[in-house]
Amino acid sequence: MKLPKILYILPALIFFSCGSDLSYEQQVTNYNFYIKKSDSLIEQKNYNEAMSYINSAIKITDTIPIAIYLKGFVSYKLDRLDDAEKNFTKAIEMEGEKSKTYKDRAKVYLKMGDSDFLDDINFHIENYPNDEEALTLKRDYLENKEDYDEAINEYNLAINKNKNDISLLTKRADLYFKNGDYEKSIQDYEQVLKLNPDNENIKTKKNDVLLLINNNSNRNILFAILISFYLIYVATSFFILKPLANKKAINQIGGEFEISKDPLIWVLPIVLTIIFLTIYFLNIIPNFK
Repeated sequence: MKLPKILYILPALIFFSCGSDLSYEQQVTNYNFYIKKSDSLIEQKNYNEAMSYINSAIKITDTIPIAIYLKGFVSYKLDRLDDAEKNFTKAIEMEGEKSKTYKDRAKVYLKMGDSDFLDDINFHIENYPNDEEALTLKRDYLENKEDYDEAINEYNLAINKNKNDISLLTKRADLYFKNGDYEKSIQDYEQVLKLNPDNENIKTKKNDVLLLINNNSNRNILFAILISFYLIYVATSFFILKPLANKKAINQIGGEFEISKDPLIWVLPIVLTIIFLTIYFLNIIPNFK
């Protein structure tokens, strides 16, 4: 974690040193010590002790963003999300619209499940478009929200920058699969295999998608066959069987004759639906290819 140069601390300390018994130089020394000590403890993941040094720095002055930021960071690590949000917001107000703390506050919102995450991460990415951590956070967020179209768009942008990144291609292929776009999923898996022909995991994924495509095709063909069978039967019943039966009845008994409705017209769809569902759920759909 980068510490601010002492030059950025001086103006605020000059302004706020009047009410202290310590000299200006001693306040600068103490403040700098507390910040460095806090940073060291954070590196050791000793967050509770770090917080005490951060609070000591803030007592000297609360007008410098670094201590406020560190308090937000440690609060986040201690899962005190409300405090983290409050302190990151203060730091942002001090640092201005170019503040990198937008990403840290976005992480807080992400952990809270707050949709404000997108506002903050988008704002950060506008200012720092090459921040890979921020871009990854956004992609993962969209995927977890099952907003696959937007997630794919984000992966498209990333892949345009690095067309041979296997991890990005694999992720996009997986998203295409989740989004039901199996053909594009296959294309990405094939691109990965061009770059890494021995990738057994990708070979398995590709074969699984091809099998699913084949099964879906066979299911659709079966469904079309059953529908066609019913339509043919209806046409045959109304335009062939019924006229023949009516003609035969008139020839045999004479006079007007009305044939009752064919019960199979209403029963057959139910029977065919049961047949289709049984075959589908038992996974015994025939292979028509």
